[in-house]
Amino acid sequence: MKQDLIDHAATPRAVAPVTEPAFSRPLSSRATRTPPPRSRASSRGHIPSRTAADASLRLRHFESKLEQNVLYLLLARTDVVDIWDQPPPVSYADSRGNRHTHVFDYLVTLADGRRVAIAVKPSAIAERRNLRETLTLIRAATPLTYAHEVVLVTERSYTPAAARNAQKLHEFRRAADPEADDAVTRLIAILNGPTTIAELVAQSGLEGRAFRAVFRAIFAGFLRALDPGDILPSTMIAPEVM
Repeated sequence: MKQDLIDHAATPRAVAPVTEPAFSRPLSSRATRTPPPRSRASSRGHIPSRTAADASLRLRHFESKLEQNVLYLLLARTDVVDIWDQPPPVSYADSRGNRHTHVFDYLVTLADGRRVAIAVKPSAIAERRNLRETLTLIRAATPLTYAHEVVLVTERSYTPAAARNAQKLHEFRRAADPEADDAVTRLIAILNGPTTIAELVAQSGLEGRAFRAVFRAIFAGFLRALDPGDILPSTMIAPEVM
């Protein structure tokens, strides 16, 4: 959610180094199906993360690199308020009338109250299994109390750079640095036009701390990245119109 920028800016003052927060054990995943054990051929794991619906960090499972990327991308969105990994199964009938159950990879709640059930699958497998047709049947059997939309996400749904940026954002959010965020916010307030991240960082005098703060400001909606691809020190940025 966007916050009002300060009315005027001052030269950033010296700030204390960021400190790691005290360790707190994350809440357990709400997954209704436990992923199989990790193997050499898989990328199974979990991400301790927080959404607006979480009182503290919560574990969220993924069963492939693709699912991990999608989870990072969902966590980076400001309109996502809850992510349920491996939510309760949905019962549906196939074209022959046989009953089946399907477990979505993620059930997402948006800020406007809509719920989106997400199936994550490599495009080649989705096409070979005719997954879109199956999801059409599942969508017809899914009550609105469960989800308003059913979508398929493949590696074609996003760019690799977007996934890398989302993962960096997650890493940069792990240790809060409100002083660096405040210093960057003050600089944003007096920006007259486009500049590079490197130039803004240099003005702050905070080096890597400022880069991370700028990165967070982009995803918070205070800044807009003008260059596509990975967000780097050379990336051109401009203040977002409020």
